[in-house]
Amino acid sequence: MSDKNVKCSFCSSDKVEKISSFGTAQLVRQYYCNDCKSVFEYIRWQEEQPNK
Repeated sequence: MSDKNVKCSFCSSDKVEKISSFGTAQLVRQYYCNDCKSVFEYIRWQEEQPNK
């Protein structure tokens, strides 16, 4: 999964940008939502799961 597939966890917008490769833990990335102006974290291993 690329950063293009990340959606805001608050408003589900796809207008997000990565602000940090590491958040409060090494397994999360921090993103900023340009729609609702929220900072949220996305778990990095979610992108490594195979399609079923």
